[in-house]
Amino acid sequence: MDAKAPSESFTEMTELVLPQHTNAIGTAFGGVIMSWIDICCSIAAMRHCGRVSVTARIDALEFKAPIKVGDVVRLTARLNAAFTSSMEIGVRVEHEHTKTGKRSLCANARATFVNLGEDGKPCPVPSLLAETDEDRRLAAEAAERRNERRSAG
Repeated sequence: MDAKAPSESFTEMTELVLPQHTNAIGTAFGGVIMSWIDICCSIAAMRHCGRVSVTARIDALEFKAPIKVGDVVRLTARLNAAFTSSMEIGVRVEHEHTKTGKRSLCANARATFVNLGEDGKPCPVPSLLAETDEDRRLAAEAAERRNERRSAG
């Protein structure tokens, strides 16, 4: 299995916040944003592995600013690390200011996906080819988080 760079699985999605995505005060339901995050990460995982991968966990989901009805939302996902059969994927959710095109961070998260074989059991993930200092930093941080989870329990 050949190693793949994070750029090979980078995923960008654009969504328009419609009334059915919002609560009584016109801001997006957190669950809708979480669903979009899950889809964006899922696509990045599939691009990296070339097969279906499933969500194992979503960590560090942090909402930083409200997203309102009528907003254009941009989600981007990239692999931070690849392990034996799992991957950590980072995702950013940004509001796009219609008049200026400027984007501002509304939410971010990390997700762990597990690659599944045709038998439905975990199977190997292609290694991640770190090309930049940022790639190496993100991979090291992801490995540290994974080790902490394993030692905790």
